[in-house]
Amino acid sequence: MNPYYLLCYLPSWATIRSSISFNLSKIFNHVWPVHRCELPRFLLMTALMFCILLIQNLIRALKDSIVITMIGAETTSFLKIWGVLPAACLMTITYIKLVNVVKNEKVFYIILLTFLTFFFVFGFIIFPNYQYLHLNDQSIQALVSKFPHFRWIILMLAKWSFSLFYIISELWPNAVFALLYWQFVNMVTTVEQSRRFYVLFSLFGQTGLYISGTLISFLPSLSNYFITNYDLQCSKTTIYIQIVISIVLLLGSLSMLIFAILNAYIIKIDDVSFKFKSNKMSILDGIKTALESRYIRLIITLLICYGVAINLVEAPWKYKAATLYQTPEEYNAFVGSYLSYTGICTILFVLVGSNIVRYFGWKTAAMITPIMLFSTGTIFFITSSFNTSFPLFELICPAIDPLSIAITTGATLNILTKSSKYTFFDSTKEMAYVPLDNELKSKGKATADVMGIKLGKSASALIQSLTFTLIPTATYQSITPYLMFIFIIICIVWMWVIRELNKEYLKLIS
Repeated sequence: MNPYYLLCYLPSWATIRSSISFNLSKIFNHVWPVHRCELPRFLLMTALMFCILLIQNLIRALKDSIVITMIGAETTSFLKIWGVLPAACLMTITYIKLVNVVKNEKVFYIILLTFLTFFFVFGFIIFPNYQYLHLNDQSIQALVSKFPHFRWIILMLAKWSFSLFYIISELWPNAVFALLYWQFVNMVTTVEQSRRFYVLFSLFGQTGLYISGTLISFLPSLSNYFITNYDLQCSKTTIYIQIVISIVLLLGSLSMLIFAILNAYIIKIDDVSFKFKSNKMSILDGIKTALESRYIRLIITLLICYGVAINLVEAPWKYKAATLYQTPEEYNAFVGSYLSYTGICTILFVLVGSNIVRYFGWKTAAMITPIMLFSTGTIFFITSSFNTSFPLFELICPAIDPLSIAITTGATLNILTKSSKYTFFDSTKEMAYVPLDNELKSKGKATADVMGIKLGKSASALIQSLTFTLIPTATYQSITPYLMFIFIIICIVWMWVIRELNKEYLKLIS
């Protein structure tokens, strides 16, 4: 047969080039599903998310380092139940009231400016003078000796400014990021866009984790530089805190500028308004309306399960870390390295799992976080029990420090869990709000986001605080087996809630 005859049946170069171009275009659309006309909106939303999350990571590390090293790790459980939970409820009530009387755009500025003002006052006025504002050590010890069962409550109240900073900082993730930011994004994003945008938001926004971790690790040397070269009459800790607060204020100002640009140019050009007509109703009616929805109740339960589970493992881990890192700067440096690894891991999670929602569905993506937390959390509880439950461990492995194993395991747990949470939990939770009407998107989201996780963490904190109150000699080391049992039950309930919520979600989007 003539070989040239066969060549007639081969595809032409134009056909091959067209096929290659089509396949490359298809691959590019999977990797970068943002359309060119959507790019300004997407980039500005991502930049806003980056700034808010960078602030969140800086103040989260700072409030933990102050309270855990200058009061005690056990105090955090009391602060969450007696401080953070009431503050979260007040925040929810305030937000619903503001939404009824003020435009949503102004609500963003009011709440953000309130946070930034407090951070400024704490960093530059309260903390440099805390010795004059707190009870002295002799008075505290006298009260603790007289009322041993209320030891941690006394410490919490005696060092009130540290406690207040912890409470306000705990509100930032839910009030600013989960509520203000995500409500804005949900209002101006369609269901179809959410499938393409939300995981990419995590990829770019969560790079702030790595940057904040690196920054936190670098700041102690920067504070030393200022003290050495400028002969400042302040303590190293004070300078360190003021540097962190200054960065927070700068990022907060940048966030408001980006938000203003989005509202003034991008959203109005696209003819999509962030301002919606809200039915005037009382605060209690707003909360009641949200709770009457089974869909919102399931989201609240989902958030409660996460809050309980993560707090049950985080508190003992932070307690162990504080035994090695005993000053705010040392503890913050440790947290900085942990955040850097979390940032790297989050980016890897996003790259690997960016198409899970699109190809495997909402339920599969939502299940990843509880499965990850359940498996790594169980391992952590087992390793953290080495000191008490496994007395032969030191004989078998004399060269290995059980405390170091527990801290390393806990850090690994938090890195993997937080990475999956930022990648899958947050994005799937926000996708669940998109099909709802504007009223539930606003007031239902406010009720769920601000109160949900805080109720979960507060429930966990209540268990721990009651234990420490009834048994003054109790420590996290001694109650670890009981926490593990509760942890396993909560994770099982969490997975059941995801299954039920998935059924409701599929009904709405169909």
